[in-house]
Amino acid sequence: MPRDFGPLRERNFRLLAGARTISFFGTNLAPIAVAFAVLDLTDSATDVGIAFACWTLAQISTLLIGGVVADRLPRRLVMLSSDSANFVIRAGIGALLVSGHARIWEIFALQAFGGAATAFYSPASTGLVPETVRPALLQQANAFMSISRYLAFPVGAAAGGAIVATIGSGYALLVDGATYATSALLLSRIRLPSRARSAAAPNFLVELREGWQAFTEHTWIWLLTGWISLYFLVTYAPFFVLGPYIAKNSLGGATAWAIVVTGEALGALAGGLAGLRLRPRRAMTSIGALFITTGLQCALLALHAPALAIGAAAVLAGFAFSFGTVIWDTALQQAIAPEKLARVSAYNWMGAMAFLPAGYAIAGPVASVIGMSTSLWIGVVWVVVTTLIVISVRDVRAFRLEPVRLEPELAPAIAAS
Repeated sequence: MPRDFGPLRERNFRLLAGARTISFFGTNLAPIAVAFAVLDLTDSATDVGIAFACWTLAQISTLLIGGVVADRLPRRLVMLSSDSANFVIRAGIGALLVSGHARIWEIFALQAFGGAATAFYSPASTGLVPETVRPALLQQANAFMSISRYLAFPVGAAAGGAIVATIGSGYALLVDGATYATSALLLSRIRLPSRARSAAAPNFLVELREGWQAFTEHTWIWLLTGWISLYFLVTYAPFFVLGPYIAKNSLGGATAWAIVVTGEALGALAGGLAGLRLRPRRAMTSIGALFITTGLQCALLALHAPALAIGAAAVLAGFAFSFGTVIWDTALQQAIAPEKLARVSAYNWMGAMAFLPAGYAIAGPVASVIGMSTSLWIGVVWVVVTTLIVISVRDVRAFRLEPVRLEPELAPAIAAS
């Protein structure tokens, strides 16, 4: 097997990647389905933003609990429980929509429950990958995790757009629920040795403080976390809140928005594939430069460009997110002690997403005052200017990933590849 596919030799990793692929196929139905379900109920871009904000705010509010739990308990079990809860939640929303009894407050409430369940999944997932592969294969494993997510992205987005456009949002969310159940089944088959735990009685506040100390120890971690948080507020949220509304009223409806989301998915898949091989010398500086390109999709949406043009720009944005995630996850896993990794990941997720609920909630009202195009152009200018500032910081510029040290049994296979 070629060098890049080494992680797939590991049974546990194959199950983990398979679970992620199936789960994310369904997950990528959800944004389109939820957005158009809300629009069908109220025809309000503001309500679309509130629905997204309910999910995100609940997720942020419980992330630190999720991080502590994932460092205490078997991470596989934490992820399995999260998937099981989301199966019930997504199936519930789908049933309400299909039966014609859905009310907007019910969508908001179930979105919040789903966000809380997902808060336990994300930190556990970051911590579980190093438990399933050897250190020499870590970046490739993270690349496969990105590929598994974004291989499902274009298929899920296209299927979501087709289902929503033909038979409705409720059925798309029922499919999403089924994929959560399948993911949980695969995770239940993973077998890992027990992790060593401290003999001392666990103390929630002490564990949180230890995680915070590890999070703030490296300037590049907390600085880039803060920067991405503001990026989500100013650039990301307006694009994904206003985009469906503009697509419905100016670009042709759900199919047009599916083209945009699919373009981002294809770029993200390419970013994951690049992560198998590319290891930029100045990792964080390279990622920052890539993120500047995400402003292009906002600019084209502001101009009401054709869906195909916006979708092409979304390819660049997807690549930046996916490749950046591979490098970021590998950097965290190398820099942070394994027993603190889920907590640091939780602080990272919480910090990065801190302003996203507000971004979702205010994108519609702000756009109604200053105009949708103006909101999007502000996002373009912000991402270009602030990215240039952040990548000029010494600790960001100087960051290097640790060199890959091949284990003896891997060397012959790599030499032959």
